[in-house]
Amino acid sequence: MSSAGPALPTTADQDTLWTLEAWRGLAAWLVVYAHLNPLAGLDVPLLRFAYTGVDLFFVLSGFVFAPYFFGRRLQLGGFALRRLFRIYPAYLAALLLYVAMAAQAGQPLNYLWEHLVFAHLQSREMTFYYNPVFWSLPSEVEFYLALPLLALLAGGSAWRLGGLVLVALLARLALGHASDPETGDAVFIWMHHLPGMGVEFLFGVCAWKLSSRLTGWGPRLALLAAGIAGWIGLAALFAAQGDPGLNAGLLRGQISWLAALCYAAALVATAQPPQRVAPGLVTMALWAGRLSYGTYLLHIAAMRLVQPHAAALGPAGTTLAACTLTLGGAWLLYQLWENPWRRFGRALAKRFQSRRTQAPAAAQSPGGV
Repeated sequence: MSSAGPALPTTADQDTLWTLEAWRGLAAWLVVYAHLNPLAGLDVPLLRFAYTGVDLFFVLSGFVFAPYFFGRRLQLGGFALRRLFRIYPAYLAALLLYVAMAAQAGQPLNYLWEHLVFAHLQSREMTFYYNPVFWSLPSEVEFYLALPLLALLAGGSAWRLGGLVLVALLARLALGHASDPETGDAVFIWMHHLPGMGVEFLFGVCAWKLSSRLTGWGPRLALLAAGIAGWIGLAALFAAQGDPGLNAGLLRGQISWLAALCYAAALVATAQPPQRVAPGLVTMALWAGRLSYGTYLLHIAAMRLVQPHAAALGPAGTTLAACTLTLGGAWLLYQLWENPWRRFGRALAKRFQSRRTQAPAAAQSPGGV
C-alpha cells in the first residue's frame, strides 16, 4: 500500500459504495425513529437525538460532491439534469400523496406552489404544512445551486476549504445565537437555509479529503470511536436538557452541526471498507441506501395512516405497522417511479454532455465549419 493510500471511488461510483448507502439508510431510520417515538411510545433518552439523522444526510451530500472541490470538472448541464431527476420526481410523488391526504381530511391546500418549487422554507407553518421532513429539501437544493461557486472558491486547496468552513461556522454561530427558536423568526428560518446549514455540507467535503489521506485502520478506528463517543455525549446532553435547556445557553442553535461533526468523523473511518465483506451485508446496505429517500419522504404518511389504530395495536403493533408501510411504500416508489426517473436523468445527462463535447471537436475539424 502506498503512503498516499488507496484512491477514493469516483463520484459516480460513490452512488453505490455500500458504506455510504448504509449511512444513508441509517440517516433515514434515525429520522423515522424521531417521529415514531411519540406515536408508539418508544422513548429511549439517548435516541431523542435521532432527529439529527437529517444532518447526516447533509454530511453525506458534501462527501459525495467533494471531488468537485478538488479539481473534478463540473459540467453544469449534466449535473443539473442528474440532480433534477434524482430529487424531484420522488419528491413530487410524495408531495401529491400528502396533498391528497390533506384534501381528504378537509385541509385547505395552502402553499402548494411554494412546495412545488422548493420555496416552502419561509415559515414554520408553510414548511410543515404537508410534511415536516420537507424542510430539509430547499437546503439540499441550495447546496446544489451553490456548488459551482463553492468549488471555485475552494479551488482545490485544503487551506481555502478550511477558510470556507470557518466562514460557514461563523455564520451558523451568528444565526443560531441571534435567532428565536420559540417564535421561529426570520433569523431562525435563515439558519435552516444554506447560510446556516453550509457548515454541515462542508464537513462532508472535509471528510472526503481526510479519508483520501488517512491510512491504516488504527487512525480510522480512533476517529470512529471519537465520532460515536461525541454523538453519545451530545445525545446525553440533549436528553438531559432538551431544546429549552440548550437554547438558554451557549449551544443555542448549534447542537446539529456538532452532531454533523461526529457523523463526519465516523464517515471518514468507514469510507474505505475492507474488500472482504459478507455479500449479504453489502446487499442490505445497498438496499438501505436505495430506499432511504423514499423512507424519508413517506414515513409520515405511514404514521398518519396507523395513528387512528395506535391504541388498539399497542406500541409493538404500531411500530411494526408503521415500519412495514414505510418500507413497502419506499420499495414501490423506488421500483416504479424513483429509479426509472433517476436512470432517465443519467442517460439524458450523458447525451447532453456528449453533445457538448462533440460540438467543439466538430467545429475544429475541417468538415465542421
